Amino acid sequence: MRKEALKNESIHKMQSLLLCLNLLIVVVIGYPNGAPPNVCDTMVPGHSGAVQTGASSYTMTMNSTIYTAGDVIEVTVTGGTFRGIFIQARSANCSTVSLPAFSLMTNEGNLKTLTCNNVQNSAVTHTTKSDKTQAKFYWKPAANTGHIYFRATVVQVYSTYWVGIQSPVLRDSNSSDPVPSSICQPGGNTTVQTPGGNNSNGGADLKPTLSFLSIVLMAFLLTT
Repeated sequence: MRKEALKNESIHKMQSLLLCLNLLIVVVIGYPNGAPPNVCDTMVPGHSGAVQTGASSYTMTMNSTIYTAGDVIEVTVTGGTFRGIFIQARSANCSTVSLPAFSLMTNEGNLKTLTCNNVQNSAVTHTTKSDKTQAKFYWKPAANTGHIYFRATVVQVYSTYWVGIQSPVLRDSNSSDPVPSSICQPGGNTTVQTPGGNNSNGGADLKPTLSFLSIVLMAFLLTT
């Protein structure tokens, strides 16, 4: 009876430890299926790391420099290979209000729209962590909302990403407000890297270590 109870206790411990390891793997890998809604305001990915300044090679281009309600504005992100992306439309007067409404091309498999601050289709993010060289999407304003710009976070690899990449100002055709000479930079334009340098494999090196640790723990607990 005691031997059986000890075995059951060991199995329970093993299950708990494996659960913790799985949670750790999730934290290490980040968000391979897109940014979560809780980063809508800061646009900073949930990757731990130390901030380093650096220029980004990524740019956003638009098929128009002016819009009116009902227009379809095509936006394209290019500049090199990347794995993750997060884009919002923001007011050029520095407001952080979430602006609808994004849409995607038919059969788009690498991107999806996201609800920010209870506003549907107010952001675009990735669906997989596979390498991408371009992101193309549409912004379809139902009303004129003043001059706006598109603000992006681009994740090159897990340990290197840029926050605050900006498009040129998209002017509201019905607004008499002057176009700002510069757009505010909440949070700054920075490169963020994890401690220990530029890990370019998206955390993949940690998976074998965690898997090996899981096997060792299982063997240890089953023999106790």
